[in-house]
Amino acid sequence: MKRFMLILASLGFISFLNASEVEKNNAMVMLNMENGLANIQKGFLYNNMKLVQDGIEQVENENSTYANHNTIKAFLPEGKKQMENLAFISSKRIENAAKEMKYYLSAQQPRKAFSAFSDIVNACTDCHTLVRGW
Repeated sequence: MKRFMLILASLGFISFLNASEVEKNNAMVMLNMENGLANIQKGFLYNNMKLVQDGIEQVENENSTYANHNTIKAFLPEGKKQMENLAFISSKRIENAAKEMKYYLSAQQPRKAFSAFSDIVNACTDCHTLVRGW
């Protein structure tokens, strides 16, 4: 199993080296968003609201990359450029849900904050469904 994971990681690293600069940037943004989402989830699981807030900040910072239509279009793969508006709307949904999470956390309503977290994950999934053709 260790050998398989090492081979898989090596292949991922090699493909990362061969990717264009735009693809690398997008991959890093997605990786950082994933880390932010993981921190939010861990924070809820371990009742660590500081970890939740840090995760929200990370998601917001990375999501701001997609605040510009031209940037989104550059990140989209060939044949999917026409989905720029859908990706932009997903980015706005993430932005709004993150603000909602902050509000509910400040109001001491973690269940509603978690519901807003689900909205973020749904927006991510919707965009990936469209762009990746799931």
